[in-house]
Amino acid sequence: MSDYQLEIKQVVDYPRCRIYREFVQTLIADRSIRTNGGSGLFYYTVLCSYANFRTSYRRLDGITYTVYPGEWVCRVSELAACFRVRFQHKALSILKVLQDRQLITFTQLGHGHLVKYNIKGWRKHNTVLDYNCPCQKESGFFFMPIAVARS
Repeated sequence: MSDYQLEIKQVVDYPRCRIYREFVQTLIADRSIRTNGGSGLFYYTVLCSYANFRTSYRRLDGITYTVYPGEWVCRVSELAACFRVRFQHKALSILKVLQDRQLITFTQLGHGHLVKYNIKGWRKHNTVLDYNCPCQKESGFFFMPIAVARS
């Protein structure tokens, strides 16, 4: 990833930007980067980096959840850690803001300890694979529409 360089042609010719999942994991781990503010771009990018490209299954607390392309299921505590916030209610309020902006939809599951979210327009910007396979969360990339980054 260190030798990858975004070219202006990519931004001009394509209305979306390729973002490597490893890069997002680096941002999550780097505590010196300020994440608070009004845009929510960091949080939206984190959610996109965990979204599935294909249908898979995730087992949490003894229940198996079907996770479709553009979705993910996780514990609220895991989400709070990825968002780098101290409290779970803060992570849920961030999801609410993103939902109000029409970027995602989410549902609380498992007595409120789990959350399942869906990235709106995922299939339009990312290739959806029609077979079942575990989704690798640490490798590969996803596309984000430039219009979302500007909002």
